[in-house]
Amino acid sequence: MGEMTGLDALPVIAASLDEGHDGLAAFSEKLNVIEDMPTFWFGDAPVWAQTQTSGLPMWPLTAPSDERLGVWDAGHQVVFTLRRGDLRDHVNSALDTPLSEAEFQLFADLGCGRTVESSAEAAGVAVSTRRKQLQGVFRKLGVESQAALVAFAAGAAHRLSAELSTLYRSESKDLGGYAAFLPAGVRCAAVLDASGAAVRYLDIGPVTGRVVMVLHPMIFPAITAEDVALCHDLGIRAIWPIRPQCLTTSGVRSGRWDDHCAAVVANCETVLGAVCAVPVPVIALVSSGGYATALAEARPDLVARIDFVSTCYSAGRRPSRDAYFGDFLVRALRQNSRMAMVMVQHLGGAAFCTRRLERTIRRIFRGSAVDQAVLDAAFATSEGAARVQQVIRGSIGSMRHDYLSQLHFKWDRARALPMERRFWHGAQDRVHDLDELMALSHDVTGQPAQVIPQMGHLTEGAPLRTVLSDIFATYPV
Repeated sequence: MGEMTGLDALPVIAASLDEGHDGLAAFSEKLNVIEDMPTFWFGDAPVWAQTQTSGLPMWPLTAPSDERLGVWDAGHQVVFTLRRGDLRDHVNSALDTPLSEAEFQLFADLGCGRTVESSAEAAGVAVSTRRKQLQGVFRKLGVESQAALVAFAAGAAHRLSAELSTLYRSESKDLGGYAAFLPAGVRCAAVLDASGAAVRYLDIGPVTGRVVMVLHPMIFPAITAEDVALCHDLGIRAIWPIRPQCLTTSGVRSGRWDDHCAAVVANCETVLGAVCAVPVPVIALVSSGGYATALAEARPDLVARIDFVSTCYSAGRRPSRDAYFGDFLVRALRQNSRMAMVMVQHLGGAAFCTRRLERTIRRIFRGSAVDQAVLDAAFATSEGAARVQQVIRGSIGSMRHDYLSQLHFKWDRARALPMERRFWHGAQDRVHDLDELMALSHDVTGQPAQVIPQMGHLTEGAPLRTVLSDIFATYPV
Protein backbone atom coordinates (compact mmCIF):
# COMPACT_ATOMS: atom_id res chain seq x y z
CA MET A 1 0.00 0.00 0.00
CA GLY A 2 1.32 3.45 -0.91
CA GLU A 3 1.60 6.36 1.47
CA MET A 4 -1.67 7.95 2.57
CA THR A 5 -1.68 11.59 1.57
CA GLY A 6 -3.15 14.44 3.55
CA LEU A 7 -6.04 14.61 1.04
CA ASP A 8 -6.74 10.88 1.41
CA ALA A 9 -6.73 11.19 5.19
CA LEU A 10 -9.21 14.05 5.53
CA PRO A 11 -12.41 11.92 5.55
CA VAL A 12 -10.96 9.69 8.27
CA ILE A 13 -9.76 12.66 10.27
CA ALA A 14 -13.23 14.15 10.02
CA ALA A 15 -14.75 10.95 11.41
CA SER A 16 -12.20 10.76 14.20
CA LEU A 17 -11.96 14.38 15.27
CA ASP A 18 -15.39 15.76 14.40
CA GLU A 19 -13.75 18.75 12.74
CA GLY A 20 -15.60 21.12 10.46
CA HIS A 21 -14.27 22.31 7.11
CA ASP A 22 -12.18 25.08 8.66
CA GLY A 23 -10.57 22.65 11.08
CA LEU A 24 -9.62 20.28 8.27
CA ALA A 25 -8.20 23.14 6.23
CA ALA A 26 -6.03 24.09 9.19
CA PHE A 27 -4.90 20.48 9.52
CA SER A 28 -3.96 20.25 5.85
CA GLU A 29 -1.81 23.34 6.31
CA LYS A 30 -0.04 21.62 9.20
CA LEU A 31 0.95 18.78 6.88
CA ASN A 32 3.30 21.19 5.14
CA VAL A 33 5.06 22.44 8.29
CA ILE A 34 5.60 20.23 11.34
CA GLU A 35 6.19 22.45 14.32
CA ASP A 36 8.42 21.07 17.04
CA MET A 37 6.48 20.22 20.18
CA PRO A 38 6.37 22.81 22.97
CA THR A 39 8.55 22.10 25.98
CA PHE A 40 5.82 23.21 28.41
CA TRP A 41 2.88 25.60 28.70
CA PHE A 42 2.66 29.00 30.36
CA GLY A 43 -1.07 29.28 30.92
CA ASP A 44 -2.49 28.76 27.45
CA ALA A 45 0.76 29.74 25.72
CA PRO A 46 3.15 27.04 24.45
CA VAL A 47 6.80 27.62 25.37
CA TRP A 48 9.89 26.17 23.72
CA ALA A 49 13.12 25.90 25.75
CA GLN A 50 16.47 25.62 24.01
CA THR A 51 19.79 25.23 25.80
CA GLN A 52 22.51 27.71 24.82
CA THR A 53 26.14 26.68 25.29
CA SER A 54 27.87 29.88 24.26
CA GLY A 55 27.34 33.58 23.87
CA LEU A 56 25.74 36.22 26.07
CA PRO A 57 22.61 38.19 25.18
CA MET A 58 23.17 41.76 24.03
CA TRP A 59 19.48 42.67 23.96
CA PRO A 60 16.45 41.80 26.13
CA LEU A 61 14.65 39.87 23.37
CA THR A 62 15.70 37.51 20.62
CA ALA A 63 13.83 36.61 17.44
CA PRO A 64 14.63 33.03 16.38
CA SER A 65 11.93 33.21 13.66
CA ASP A 66 9.29 35.53 12.26
CA GLU A 67 6.65 33.74 14.36
CA ARG A 68 8.40 33.62 17.74
CA LEU A 69 10.22 35.80 20.25
CA GLY A 70 12.51 34.63 23.03
CA VAL A 71 13.80 35.67 26.45
CA TRP A 72 16.89 34.40 28.25
CA ASP A 73 16.83 32.71 31.63
CA ALA A 74 18.82 34.29 34.47
CA GLY A 75 21.87 32.13 33.90
CA HIS A 76 21.89 32.78 30.14
CA GLN A 77 21.84 29.01 29.54
CA VAL A 78 18.30 28.59 28.21
CA VAL A 79 16.26 30.65 25.76
CA PHE A 80 12.48 30.47 26.24
CA THR A 81 10.57 31.27 23.05
CA LEU A 82 6.88 32.07 22.71
CA ARG A 83 4.65 32.87 19.79
CA ARG A 84 4.67 36.60 19.10
CA GLY A 85 0.96 36.92 19.81
CA ASP A 86 1.32 35.21 23.19
CA LEU A 87 4.19 37.47 24.22
CA ARG A 88 2.19 40.51 23.06
CA ASP A 89 -0.74 39.40 25.22
CA HIS A 90 1.60 38.95 28.20
CA VAL A 91 3.12 42.42 27.82
CA ASN A 92 -0.29 44.01 27.30
CA SER A 93 -1.68 42.36 30.42
CA ALA A 94 0.46 44.74 32.49
CA LEU A 95 -0.52 47.91 30.59
CA ASP A 96 -3.51 50.18 31.07
CA THR A 97 -3.75 50.66 27.30
CA PRO A 98 -2.59 47.70 25.22
CA LEU A 99 -0.11 48.00 22.38
CA SER A 100 -1.56 47.45 18.92
CA GLU A 101 -0.11 44.71 16.75
CA ALA A 102 2.03 47.22 14.83
CA GLU A 103 3.17 48.94 18.03
CA PHE A 104 4.15 45.63 19.59
CA GLN A 105 6.07 44.66 16.48
CA LEU A 106 8.07 47.88 16.81
CA PHE A 107 8.52 47.31 20.57
CA ALA A 108 9.84 43.80 19.88
CA ASP A 109 12.12 44.97 17.08
CA LEU A 110 13.73 47.59 19.33
CA GLY A 111 13.99 45.03 22.14
CA CYS A 112 15.89 42.75 19.75
CA GLY A 113 18.35 45.51 18.79
CA ARG A 114 16.84 46.79 15.56
CA THR A 115 16.61 50.45 14.67
CA VAL A 116 13.39 52.27 13.81
CA GLU A 117 14.57 52.39 10.19
CA SER A 118 15.24 48.64 9.93
CA SER A 119 11.93 47.90 11.64
CA ALA A 120 10.12 50.04 9.09
CA GLU A 121 11.89 48.30 6.23
CA ALA A 122 11.07 44.83 7.59
CA ALA A 123 7.40 45.79 8.03
CA GLY A 124 7.19 47.47 4.61
CA VAL A 125 6.05 50.80 6.00
CA ALA A 126 7.45 54.32 5.89
CA VAL A 127 9.93 55.39 8.56
CA SER A 128 7.60 58.28 9.41
CA THR A 129 4.84 55.74 10.14
CA ARG A 130 7.13 53.84 12.46
CA ARG A 131 8.15 57.05 14.26
CA LYS A 132 4.49 57.94 14.79
CA GLN A 133 3.90 54.44 16.17
CA LEU A 134 6.93 54.87 18.42
CA GLN A 135 5.30 57.86 20.09
CA GLY A 136 2.26 55.67 20.81
CA VAL A 137 4.51 53.03 22.36
CA PHE A 138 6.22 55.67 24.53
CA ARG A 139 2.87 56.94 25.77
CA LYS A 140 1.48 53.50 26.61
CA LEU A 141 4.66 52.33 28.36
CA GLY A 142 5.14 55.61 30.22
CA VAL A 143 8.66 56.20 28.84
CA GLU A 144 10.23 59.05 26.88
CA SER A 145 13.15 57.55 24.94
CA GLN A 146 14.24 54.46 23.04
CA ALA A 147 16.78 53.71 25.78
CA ALA A 148 13.98 53.74 28.36
CA LEU A 149 11.88 51.53 26.08
CA VAL A 150 14.69 48.96 25.88
CA ALA A 151 15.08 49.15 29.67
CA PHE A 152 11.32 48.50 30.00
CA ALA A 153 11.66 45.50 27.68
CA ALA A 154 14.61 44.22 29.74
CA GLY A 155 12.59 44.41 32.96
CA ALA A 156 9.58 42.68 31.41
CA ALA A 157 11.81 39.98 29.90
CA HIS A 158 13.55 39.39 33.23
CA ARG A 159 10.26 38.98 35.12
CA LEU A 160 8.83 36.66 32.47
CA SER A 161 12.04 34.63 32.38
CA ALA A 162 11.90 34.14 36.15
CA GLU A 163 8.35 32.77 35.90
CA LEU A 164 9.23 30.49 32.99
CA SER A 165 12.39 29.24 34.72
CA THR A 166 10.36 28.28 37.79
CA LEU A 167 7.92 26.29 35.66
CA TYR A 168 10.70 24.71 33.61
CA ARG A 169 12.57 23.45 36.66
CA SER A 170 9.58 22.44 38.80
CA GLU A 171 8.71 19.07 37.29
CA SER A 172 10.28 16.69 39.83
CA LYS A 173 8.53 18.54 42.68
CA ASP A 174 5.03 18.97 41.28
CA LEU A 175 4.82 16.82 38.11
CA GLY A 176 4.82 19.84 35.84
CA GLY A 177 2.03 21.47 37.84
CA TYR A 178 -0.18 18.37 37.93
CA ALA A 179 0.24 17.84 41.69
CA ALA A 180 -2.39 20.54 42.26
CA PHE A 181 -5.04 18.15 40.90
CA LEU A 182 -4.18 15.28 43.26
CA PRO A 183 -6.19 14.65 46.46
CA ALA A 184 -4.79 14.46 49.96
CA GLY A 185 -3.19 11.11 50.65
CA VAL A 186 -1.35 10.86 47.32
CA ARG A 187 2.37 11.06 47.92
CA CYS A 188 4.32 12.68 45.06
CA ALA A 189 7.78 11.20 45.24
CA ALA A 190 11.03 11.03 43.31
CA VAL A 191 14.03 8.76 43.64
CA LEU A 192 17.40 9.23 41.94
CA ASP A 193 18.55 6.70 39.38
CA ALA A 194 22.15 5.62 38.83
CA SER A 195 22.88 8.76 36.79
CA GLY A 196 21.47 11.05 39.46
CA ALA A 197 18.31 11.90 37.51
CA ALA A 198 15.00 12.08 39.37
CA VAL A 199 12.50 9.29 38.65
CA ARG A 200 8.98 10.44 39.53
CA TYR A 201 6.17 8.31 40.93
CA LEU A 202 2.95 8.48 42.92
CA ASP A 203 2.61 6.46 46.12
CA ILE A 204 -0.97 5.73 47.24
CA GLY A 205 -2.17 3.70 50.21
CA PRO A 206 -0.65 2.53 53.50
CA VAL A 207 3.15 2.46 53.46
CA THR A 208 2.99 -0.98 55.09
CA GLY A 209 0.50 -2.29 52.52
CA ARG A 210 1.06 -4.85 49.79
CA VAL A 211 2.99 -3.18 46.96
CA VAL A 212 1.36 -3.20 43.52
CA MET A 213 2.82 -1.34 40.54
CA VAL A 214 0.29 0.38 38.28
CA LEU A 215 1.42 1.49 34.81
CA HIS A 216 -0.75 4.38 33.65
CA PRO A 217 -2.37 4.88 30.23
CA MET A 218 -1.18 7.55 27.81
CA ILE A 219 -3.66 10.11 29.18
CA PHE A 220 -3.05 10.00 32.91
CA PRO A 221 -6.34 9.21 34.71
CA ALA A 222 -7.98 11.29 37.41
CA ILE A 223 -7.11 10.06 40.90
CA THR A 224 -9.69 10.88 43.54
CA ALA A 225 -10.15 10.64 47.29
CA GLU A 226 -12.24 7.51 46.64
CA ASP A 227 -9.26 5.87 44.94
CA VAL A 228 -7.05 6.67 47.93
CA ALA A 229 -9.68 5.26 50.31
CA LEU A 230 -9.91 2.04 48.27
CA CYS A 231 -6.17 1.41 48.59
CA HIS A 232 -6.35 1.91 52.35
CA ASP A 233 -9.44 -0.30 52.68
CA LEU A 234 -7.74 -3.15 50.78
CA GLY A 235 -4.32 -2.68 52.38
CA ILE A 236 -2.74 -1.98 48.98
CA ARG A 237 0.19 0.36 48.41
CA ALA A 238 -0.17 1.37 44.74
CA ILE A 239 2.99 2.68 43.09
CA TRP A 240 2.44 4.65 39.87
CA PRO A 241 5.73 5.40 38.04
CA ILE A 242 5.36 8.46 35.80
CA ARG A 243 6.67 7.69 32.34
CA PRO A 244 9.24 9.98 30.71
CA GLN A 245 7.60 12.81 28.73
CA CYS A 246 4.36 12.48 30.73
CA LEU A 247 3.18 15.21 33.14
CA THR A 248 6.38 17.04 32.42
CA THR A 249 7.85 20.47 31.77
CA SER A 250 11.13 18.99 30.57
CA GLY A 251 12.27 19.44 27.01
CA VAL A 252 14.27 16.19 26.99
CA ARG A 253 12.78 13.98 24.31
CA SER A 254 13.74 10.72 22.62
CA GLY A 255 12.65 10.10 19.06
CA ARG A 256 13.02 6.31 19.22
CA TRP A 257 10.43 4.10 20.86
CA ASP A 258 13.07 1.52 21.82
CA ASP A 259 14.96 4.18 23.77
CA HIS A 260 11.76 5.40 25.40
CA CYS A 261 10.74 1.85 26.38
CA ALA A 262 14.19 1.18 27.85
CA ALA A 263 13.90 4.38 29.91
CA VAL A 264 10.46 3.31 31.19
CA VAL A 265 11.84 -0.08 32.23
CA ALA A 266 14.84 1.49 33.95
CA ASN A 267 12.58 3.89 35.84
CA CYS A 268 10.36 1.04 37.02
CA GLU A 269 13.42 -0.85 38.24
CA THR A 270 14.64 2.23 40.11
CA VAL A 271 11.28 2.81 41.82
CA LEU A 272 10.82 -0.84 42.78
CA GLY A 273 14.33 -0.94 44.16
CA ALA A 274 13.44 1.96 46.43
CA VAL A 275 10.10 0.70 47.77
CA CYS A 276 10.11 -3.10 47.68
CA ALA A 277 12.51 -6.03 47.90
CA VAL A 278 10.21 -8.78 46.56
CA PRO A 279 8.47 -9.42 43.20
CA VAL A 280 5.25 -7.40 42.82
CA PRO A 281 2.11 -7.66 40.69
CA VAL A 282 2.02 -5.21 37.79
CA ILE A 283 -1.23 -3.77 36.46
CA ALA A 284 -0.89 -2.44 32.90
CA LEU A 285 -3.64 0.02 32.02
CA VAL A 286 -4.70 0.49 28.39
CA SER A 287 -1.61 1.45 26.37
CA SER A 288 1.06 0.31 28.86
CA GLY A 289 1.03 -3.41 28.06
CA GLY A 290 4.23 -3.21 26.03
CA TYR A 291 6.09 -1.54 28.89
CA ALA A 292 4.88 -4.13 31.43
CA THR A 293 6.05 -6.92 29.14
CA ALA A 294 9.43 -5.29 28.56
CA LEU A 295 9.90 -4.90 32.32
CA ALA A 296 9.04 -8.56 32.91
CA GLU A 297 11.47 -9.63 30.18
CA ALA A 298 14.31 -7.54 31.59
CA ARG A 299 13.64 -8.25 35.27
CA PRO A 300 11.47 -11.35 35.80
CA ASP A 301 12.70 -11.34 39.41
CA LEU A 302 10.75 -8.11 40.01
CA VAL A 303 7.40 -9.03 38.42
CA ALA A 304 5.11 -11.56 40.13
CA ARG A 305 2.30 -11.34 37.54
CA ILE A 306 0.83 -8.96 34.95
CA ASP A 307 -2.80 -7.92 34.59
CA PHE A 308 -3.58 -6.24 31.26
CA VAL A 309 -6.58 -3.92 31.73
CA SER A 310 -8.62 -2.43 28.88
CA THR A 311 -5.71 -3.00 26.54
CA CYS A 312 -5.51 -1.03 23.29
CA TYR A 313 -3.69 -3.77 21.44
CA SER A 314 -6.69 -5.71 20.14
CA ALA A 315 -6.72 -3.25 17.21
CA GLY A 316 -10.38 -3.63 16.22
CA ARG A 317 -10.72 -3.99 12.46
CA ARG A 318 -13.57 -1.67 11.55
CA PRO A 319 -14.38 0.63 8.61
CA SER A 320 -12.67 4.00 8.61
CA ARG A 321 -15.95 5.84 9.23
CA ASP A 322 -16.20 4.05 12.59
CA ALA A 323 -12.50 4.22 13.36
CA TYR A 324 -11.17 4.82 16.83
CA PHE A 325 -8.72 7.72 16.72
CA GLY A 326 -5.92 5.46 17.98
CA ASP A 327 -6.63 2.81 15.36
CA PHE A 328 -6.41 5.41 12.62
CA LEU A 329 -3.12 6.68 14.01
CA VAL A 330 -1.66 3.18 14.01
CA ARG A 331 -2.67 2.69 10.39
CA ALA A 332 -1.30 6.12 9.50
CA LEU A 333 1.98 5.38 11.30
CA ARG A 334 2.42 2.27 9.18
CA GLN A 335 1.90 4.29 6.02
CA ASN A 336 3.16 7.79 6.78
CA SER A 337 4.72 8.47 10.16
CA ARG A 338 5.11 12.18 9.36
CA MET A 339 1.39 12.64 8.95
CA ALA A 340 0.61 10.60 12.06
CA MET A 341 2.83 12.82 14.19
CA VAL A 342 0.90 15.84 12.95
CA MET A 343 -2.26 14.01 14.02
CA VAL A 344 -0.90 13.71 17.57
CA GLN A 345 -0.12 17.41 17.53
CA HIS A 346 -3.59 18.14 16.18
CA LEU A 347 -5.14 16.27 19.11
CA GLY A 348 -2.88 18.17 21.49
CA GLY A 349 -4.02 21.40 19.87
CA ALA A 350 -7.57 20.60 20.92
CA ALA A 351 -6.45 21.07 24.52
CA PHE A 352 -6.33 24.85 23.96
CA CYS A 353 -10.14 24.97 23.80
CA THR A 354 -12.10 23.16 26.50
CA ARG A 355 -15.21 22.73 24.39
CA ARG A 356 -13.29 21.43 21.41
CA LEU A 357 -11.31 19.07 23.62
CA GLU A 358 -14.44 17.67 25.27
CA ARG A 359 -16.17 17.25 21.89
CA THR A 360 -13.17 15.44 20.44
CA ILE A 361 -12.80 13.04 23.36
CA ARG A 362 -16.54 12.35 23.60
CA ARG A 363 -16.64 11.43 19.92
CA ILE A 364 -13.81 8.94 20.40
CA PHE A 365 -15.79 7.14 23.13
CA ARG A 366 -19.25 7.54 21.65
CA GLY A 367 -21.56 4.55 22.01
CA SER A 368 -20.54 3.65 25.56
CA ALA A 369 -22.79 5.06 28.28
CA VAL A 370 -20.22 4.06 30.90
CA ASP A 371 -17.43 5.98 29.18
CA GLN A 372 -19.70 8.98 28.66
CA ALA A 373 -20.47 8.95 32.40
CA VAL A 374 -16.73 9.00 33.13
CA LEU A 375 -16.39 11.99 30.80
CA ASP A 376 -19.37 13.66 32.47
CA ALA A 377 -17.44 13.51 35.73
CA ALA A 378 -14.18 14.62 34.10
CA PHE A 379 -15.70 17.77 32.57
CA ALA A 380 -18.29 18.49 35.28
CA THR A 381 -16.24 21.34 36.76
CA SER A 382 -13.79 23.87 35.42
CA GLU A 383 -11.10 22.26 37.59
CA GLY A 384 -11.83 18.87 36.04
CA ALA A 385 -11.59 20.28 32.52
CA ALA A 386 -8.35 22.05 33.45
CA ARG A 387 -6.95 18.72 34.68
CA VAL A 388 -7.63 17.04 31.33
CA GLN A 389 -6.05 19.97 29.51
CA GLN A 390 -2.99 19.83 31.77
CA VAL A 391 -2.58 16.09 31.20
CA ILE A 392 -2.66 16.36 27.42
CA ARG A 393 -0.50 19.47 27.22
CA GLY A 394 2.17 17.88 29.41
CA SER A 395 2.08 14.43 27.82
CA ILE A 396 2.23 14.86 24.03
CA GLY A 397 5.62 13.13 23.85
CA SER A 398 4.40 10.22 25.97
CA MET A 399 1.22 9.91 23.90
CA ARG A 400 3.29 9.75 20.73
CA HIS A 401 5.40 6.90 22.12
CA ASP A 402 2.33 5.02 23.33
CA TYR A 403 0.97 5.04 19.79
CA LEU A 404 4.36 3.96 18.48
CA SER A 405 4.37 1.06 20.94
CA GLN A 406 1.46 -0.44 19.05
CA LEU A 407 3.76 -0.79 16.06
CA HIS A 408 6.82 -2.06 17.90
CA PHE A 409 5.28 -4.38 20.48
CA LYS A 410 4.32 -7.97 19.58
CA TRP A 411 2.12 -10.13 21.79
CA ASP A 412 4.30 -13.21 21.31
CA ARG A 413 6.70 -11.55 23.75
CA ALA A 414 4.02 -11.59 26.47
CA ARG A 415 3.11 -15.17 25.58
CA ALA A 416 6.67 -16.26 26.37
CA LEU A 417 6.78 -14.76 29.87
CA PRO A 418 7.08 -17.20 32.79
CA MET A 419 4.79 -15.39 35.25
CA GLU A 420 0.99 -15.41 35.41
CA ARG A 421 -0.81 -13.06 32.99
CA ARG A 422 -4.48 -12.08 32.84
CA PHE A 423 -6.65 -9.81 30.71
CA TRP A 424 -9.49 -7.66 32.05
CA HIS A 425 -11.86 -5.86 29.73
CA GLY A 426 -15.03 -3.79 29.94
CA ALA A 427 -18.25 -5.20 28.54
CA GLN A 428 -19.23 -1.63 27.58
CA ASP A 429 -16.02 -0.93 25.63
CA ARG A 430 -17.10 0.34 22.20
CA VAL A 431 -13.57 1.14 21.11
CA HIS A 432 -12.29 -2.42 20.73
CA ASP A 433 -13.96 -5.65 19.73
CA LEU A 434 -14.51 -7.93 22.74
CA ASP A 435 -14.41 -11.09 20.60
CA GLU A 436 -10.97 -10.08 19.30
CA LEU A 437 -9.84 -9.38 22.85
CA MET A 438 -11.05 -12.82 23.96
CA ALA A 439 -9.08 -14.44 21.14
CA LEU A 440 -6.01 -12.42 22.12
CA SER A 441 -6.36 -13.46 25.77
CA HIS A 442 -6.64 -17.14 24.84
CA ASP A 443 -3.59 -16.81 22.60
CA VAL A 444 -1.41 -15.05 25.18
CA THR A 445 -2.59 -16.61 28.45
CA GLY A 446 -4.49 -19.77 27.50
CA GLN A 447 -7.63 -18.48 29.25
CA PRO A 448 -10.44 -16.02 28.51
CA ALA A 449 -10.36 -12.38 29.56
CA GLN A 450 -12.24 -11.39 32.68
CA VAL A 451 -15.16 -9.19 31.63
CA ILE A 452 -16.20 -6.26 33.85
CA PRO A 453 -19.93 -5.57 33.20
CA GLN A 454 -19.94 -1.89 34.20
CA MET A 455 -16.68 -0.81 32.55
CA GLY A 456 -16.09 0.74 29.15
CA HIS A 457 -12.69 1.60 27.75
CA LEU A 458 -11.72 4.45 30.10
CA THR A 459 -9.88 3.42 33.25
CA GLU A 460 -10.68 6.00 35.89
CA GLY A 461 -13.37 6.71 38.43
CA ALA A 462 -15.81 3.96 39.45
CA PRO A 463 -14.83 1.58 36.58
CA LEU A 464 -11.18 1.69 37.62
CA ARG A 465 -12.03 1.06 41.27
CA THR A 466 -14.20 -1.89 40.23
CA VAL A 467 -11.53 -3.58 38.16
CA LEU A 468 -8.81 -2.92 40.74
CA SER A 469 -11.00 -4.46 43.46
CA ASP A 470 -11.61 -7.52 41.27
CA ILE A 471 -7.90 -7.88 40.51
CA PHE A 472 -6.89 -7.46 44.16
CA ALA A 473 -9.40 -10.17 45.12
CA THR A 474 -7.48 -12.69 42.98
CA TYR A 475 -4.15 -12.09 44.68
CA PRO A 476 -3.06 -14.96 46.93
CA VAL A 477 -3.35 -14.23 50.64
